[in-house]
Amino acid sequence: MSEPEEFTRPWCCPEPRCTPVWNYQVGVAPTPGDSFVCFGEMAKPVAFSYDGSEHVNDLNHCDYTPLKGVIRWQENEDDWVGVQRFYAAALRKLKARRATVTSLCAPGGEP
Repeated sequence: MSEPEEFTRPWCCPEPRCTPVWNYQVGVAPTPGDSFVCFGEMAKPVAFSYDGSEHVNDLNHCDYTPLKGVIRWQENEDDWVGVQRFYAAALRKLKARRATVTSLCAPGGEP
């Protein structure tokens, strides 16, 4: 069995206790306009209760853009699975919409 891949911490990581699981950034140091996305595991889970329902987060997901800075999401595995499904569904709908718009603009298509 091979060793798990290790990812470096983003240059402006807001949580030094987080262990990166996957980090997508262009380089070690930013250049103008660079963004990154990093996913990591928390050192200690965070639990909260809302309307009597407990929710436990043990993962971090950080997005960085030059315009917004770092946005840190505290999540769990179910959140990641759900987001994966939501993005896939939205992408299918976008492709279907674009195919419809393209076919309407083609010669002989309805205006």
